[in-house]
Amino acid sequence: MPQSQNDSSAVKVSSILRGLVVSLILLLMGSVVLGIIISLSNAVNNSVSKILFILNYLSVFVGGSVAAYSAGGKGWINGGLVGLIYMLMIILLGSLWNPIIISLSLVSRVVIGFLVSALGGMIGVNVV
Repeated sequence: MPQSQNDSSAVKVSSILRGLVVSLILLLMGSVVLGIIISLSNAVNNSVSKILFILNYLSVFVGGSVAAYSAGGKGWINGGLVGLIYMLMIILLGSLWNPIIISLSLVSRVVIGFLVSALGGMIGVNVV
């Protein structure tokens, strides 16, 4: 059976890019708000680190949802690719200040980013 030209179940690069942009904008906005809160309070570094982890995963969740909604299908893969690319970009950006050390912790963060974003994609593709 031939595929139709308007296949809504394909992986769409434009949708993935849209999800990445949304994720990065959320990260930037959240970081600015967090910076303001830290400068106005006596926040402990340990709590800031936990908040940044939550902010990262929240960003990829929303980005995955946006990508899957925009693609109209294959929510888990469109969303998951947003998370995978996002986490790799964050790691590469971080390598400008610290060397990359491949560890179980680093790999698990990338896998969790993929899974959270894929979950966002599964939810996003089903949003009416």
